[in-house]
Amino acid sequence: MRVLSRILAAAFVVLLARSIAYALTPGPAARVLEHRAGGPALPMLTLVAVALGASLAIAICWLAAFGVRERELLERRALEEPGPRFSPVRTFALALILSVTTSLAGGLFEAYLHWRAGLGWHGMHCVFGPVHRDLLPIATSLSFVAAALLAAAEHVARWMRRTFALLRPVPPELPWLSAQLRPAAGPPRASRRVGYRRSRAPPAFS
Repeated sequence: MRVLSRILAAAFVVLLARSIAYALTPGPAARVLEHRAGGPALPMLTLVAVALGASLAIAICWLAAFGVRERELLERRALEEPGPRFSPVRTFALALILSVTTSLAGGLFEAYLHWRAGLGWHGMHCVFGPVHRDLLPIATSLSFVAAALLAAAEHVARWMRRTFALLRPVPPELPWLSAQLRPAAGPPRASRRVGYRRSRAPPAFS
């Protein structure tokens, strides 16, 4: 399940990064003005994109860790072991792996689309070439956000599984079942022989 979620996240990042990169592609007039007046260089674009993605990823991870920690402080049941701890190092490693994977997969996917369109096979030139220069920083930024979402979801899921495991040994009390099993205390029944009791004879006087 974890591997499948990472594959789906990588595919979503590739498709979304490609859509954003094509939406940000300048037109012919913008290209002419860019060559004349200059524009933002690739390092600046990379810095801005990675800064935005990292900021959003940090906010997501902080919210997940803060929510689980506050819920643990409000827990009244005795806990046998401490709750799960959020691992920033593991999340950062996942973000780097997703960044490299989505960048290479996005470039190869773009090269495949160009080859199917009859433009020839460009290979990794679609990743590092000037035409799709926005694809690499956008994929990296989105990979950071995707890694943060995956790590936050796993962190919350571990806490939920632990909470359900604590609730499982305690059977729920069913009030209607206990009421049926409890003996009903009613008024004492009157004897049926009361009405048939014989009248006593008057005392004899001697």
